[in-house]
Amino acid sequence: MKIKNHPKLKKLAFKAQKIIIKRIVNLPKPILQKIAGKPITIDGQTFDLSLQVLLKLFGPPPNQVASVAATRAMMNTQSALLAQPDNKDIITDEFTLDVSGGDNIRLRRYRHRNAGKNNQPALVFYHGGGYVGGSLESHDLVCQQLASDGNCTVIAVDYRRTPEHSFPTPVNDGLAAFHYIVNNADKFGVDANRLAVGGDSAGGNLAAVVAQQTKGDTHPPKLQLLWVPWVDMSRERESYELFATGFFLERSKMRWFTEYYIDDEADKTNPMASPIFGEVKGVAPAVILVAGFDPLRDEGIAYADKLKEAGVETELKVYETLPHLFPLFAGEIEDAKVAFDDATRALRGL
Repeated sequence: MKIKNHPKLKKLAFKAQKIIIKRIVNLPKPILQKIAGKPITIDGQTFDLSLQVLLKLFGPPPNQVASVAATRAMMNTQSALLAQPDNKDIITDEFTLDVSGGDNIRLRRYRHRNAGKNNQPALVFYHGGGYVGGSLESHDLVCQQLASDGNCTVIAVDYRRTPEHSFPTPVNDGLAAFHYIVNNADKFGVDANRLAVGGDSAGGNLAAVVAQQTKGDTHPPKLQLLWVPWVDMSRERESYELFATGFFLERSKMRWFTEYYIDDEADKTNPMASPIFGEVKGVAPAVILVAGFDPLRDEGIAYADKLKEAGVETELKVYETLPHLFPLFAGEIEDAKVAFDDATRALRGL
């Protein structure tokens, strides 16, 4: 056994890294400004000072695209660094769902220990990661806190990812999971009439697709909660150029994700891949949370506009100081905490 790969040493190293990062982001503002240098202002928006310091001290070189394995490992290990702490009041358990090709996927349920067996409102959650990375583990702390602060059950879907499973397999898994939860609401202890769908980035893409594809069901979603949603694979809007490099998610990485996920160029305008091309009239009310420093900023705003034009009740919030990954930063970054509170407030209305 290599010492550096020993699980206990890895755990200790992670704890040390988390402590260091927490201390850095909570330094007095004058010290942070001295470390950061000139504030970063683009398109009238000024980047969060603490995150600017972290990127300066620990950020990777621009346009660095890691391997699939490294991308997945990085998300799983680093996603908890700025997230909320483990919530001991939330109990988790898992269910298995058979899907196409003889495979199965996991559904992880998050529920407050005092919830009992009463049917609760629930969020069906799809994690981000460009359909390449992300997992139940990468978003575990996020889901714990959503269940706690949102006063609901959260059911996270471990859909299959590309390159092993490209479009439309992840979408089909997401739809199968939603239908399974609706049809087995008693088993999950949830109310089929009070279900939301939600997720970040690729998960926001999947949630938006599920909302469209199930709007005519007997039990459609009552809310779609879309963080930094990836809704258009056919084009790059101005925000792709404005925030091409240097803010956690880069244009080169988005292109890499798209190449893996979409095998047929024609599918880039398929509503199942790019929900901005779908029919949205009659879909569930939406809360769309967009980051200012994000290649996906403009398409998230465009999707909110499309929903509003179709008469869909839509709340759009743009957090101008934050980058794409802010749903994972709500443990330490103040504006990310505000955004998380906005999301859980919507869930409490189910």
